[in-house]
Amino acid sequence: VSSWLNERANQSEILRNKINTIVLNGVDTKIFRPYDVTDLRKKHKLSNEKIIFHPTAFFSDDPNHIKGGYFVLQVAERLKKKNIKIFVAGPYVKNLPVPRNVVLLGNISNQKTLAEYYSMADVTLLTSKRETFSMVLAESLCCGTRVVGFEAGGPESIALPQYCSFVKYGDIYGLEENIFESFREPCVNIANDAAEEYSKERMVKQYYEIYKS
Repeated sequence: VSSWLNERANQSEILRNKINTIVLNGVDTKIFRPYDVTDLRKKHKLSNEKIIFHPTAFFSDDPNHIKGGYFVLQVAERLKKKNIKIFVAGPYVKNLPVPRNVVLLGNISNQKTLAEYYSMADVTLLTSKRETFSMVLAESLCCGTRVVGFEAGGPESIALPQYCSFVKYGDIYGLEENIFESFREPCVNIANDAAEEYSKERMVKQYYEIYKS
């Protein structure tokens, strides 16, 4: 599902003598697209705050957790005096203490709601240690939102580089710098460019061509 994973496969004793083909995971671009988020901003009593969105399978303050919630909290501490809110979507550790600029949304099972949060954000934050792809990245870009994160293998290999930036794992200062840089960059064609790259229609077409061959 990514060039990074393909390289790993080609090093594998099991797969290196096989024909390995890259087909990106597909996004439902009828759902993951830009939305009007006026009502969502009102719901959270937002005015002119910049928004960072962090969707995750599990949010924890454990420094060793593979999804990197610990680093999101570190970024939040560094930004707590700025006019910035960080929204976290996903299950989280019970009674987890977070800075006042962090909003824990819990698990979001409705994909349209998730897409609205992507749309509301100025940047999506990725802090995983390792990913083979990154649906978060693809979904975020399809909703018109830039991505900043750690180098994790898959994400940087499938990213649209003009809309994404990555730093070495654990580089909090680099994350912060790229977050502020993303705030300054206009976001005009992200959703259209992303839909062409990550749509499920493109994925199906590529699989079909492989089956025919």
